[in-house]
Amino acid sequence: MGKKKMVLYGVAALFAVSGVVAFPSGNITGGIGCIVIAAVCFLVARRPGHEAEEQQKAQTRTVTPVSGGKVVDTIRTKIVGVTFENEDGENRQDILGRMSGDEEIEIEKYTYKGKPAAYVKWGNKILGNLSAELAEDLARKYPNARYTAEILEISGGGGTDVRVQYRNRYC
Repeated sequence: MGKKKMVLYGVAALFAVSGVVAFPSGNITGGIGCIVIAAVCFLVARRPGHEAEEQQKAQTRTVTPVSGGKVVDTIRTKIVGVTFENEDGENRQDILGRMSGDEEIEIEKYTYKGKPAAYVKWGNKILGNLSAELAEDLARKYPNARYTAEILEISGGGGTDVRVQYRNRYC
C-alpha cells in the first residue's frame, strides 16, 4: 500500500472518530461534517491508482498468428527517455518537434549494463527507448524477433506513442 493511501486511511479514521465523539456533546452538524469528510477520504483512498491506469492505457498488446508458423505481436507503448540529449548533443525533444508523425521509425536492439535494451530511431537519430521492462520482456520471449514500428501520436511533454510489431518464428 502506498504512502498516499495510508495517509488517506489515517485521515479518514481520525475524522470518523471525531465525528462519533462530536455527537454525544451535541455538535450534530460538526459530527455529520466529520463523517462526510471521513467517507470522502476513504473513497479516495480505495480508488485505483492513476499510475496503474495510465500504464495499462499506455501499453496494449495484441497477438495475431500469420502464415508460415510466424506470429505478429503488436504493442502500443510510449517512448521513454525522450527528454535526454543524444551523444551528438542534439535534444530528442527538438527532433520530435520537427517530426510530423508520418516518418518511418525503427527499433534497434542493444545491450545496456548487461541487459537487453532497444532504441527507437528515426534514421540515425535516437528518439528514445522502449521501456527497460518491455525490452527485457521482448528479448526473453522473442530473442530472434524482427521489430517494425510506427508513430501513433507525438504529444507535448515527451509523450510519444508508438506501435511496435515484431515477428518471431515459433520454437
